[in-house]
Amino acid sequence: MKSAQRFISSFAVVAMLGAVAACGPEDTSADGGSTASAQPSGKPPAGGSSSGEPANDCGESPTLPAGRKMVEIAAPPSKGSMSAKDARPTCTPNDWIYQGQGEAKYYLFAQEVKAELSAGPGPTKTVPVGELWTHAGDCMTNQAAVKSPYSCSGNIYDITLDGEGNVKTIKEVWHP
Repeated sequence: MKSAQRFISSFAVVAMLGAVAACGPEDTSADGGSTASAQPSGKPPAGGSSSGEPANDCGESPTLPAGRKMVEIAAPPSKGSMSAKDARPTCTPNDWIYQGQGEAKYYLFAQEVKAELSAGPGPTKTVPVGELWTHAGDCMTNQAAVKSPYSCSGNIYDITLDGEGNVKTIKEVWHP
């Protein structure tokens, strides 16, 4: 008798779940099919433009001083090198932010590198370059490993290159 009661109870639960799953938005299309589409609309995302053109009232696109560039690290850096995409300004509802675009480029680090990590909206802290590599890797693979006062804030870095094209300064750019 107990097995029959369990069977009936299980059947009732399954039937109720089926009824709940069948509930959804009413179908208002003429053919009874879905009207949703996975096709892109051709419009930029709400509030943003990846072309650098302001989609909102961002004003003029920021311009970096000569010799500096923004990059988005594409893979956790290894000792002495990194792979990064050029980052271009993108207008958002809050302001301009940088986002990596295009193919990643391979960069070597100079013998002497000044490395800085962001400690919030303003201050940075000079750290050994190896600590920056570890931080960038953790932000990409294990954010729980990042210790205060640091945080992961977009994976964008402001770099300068020496005469041979090697990274001589690298500073994490803070963004909420």
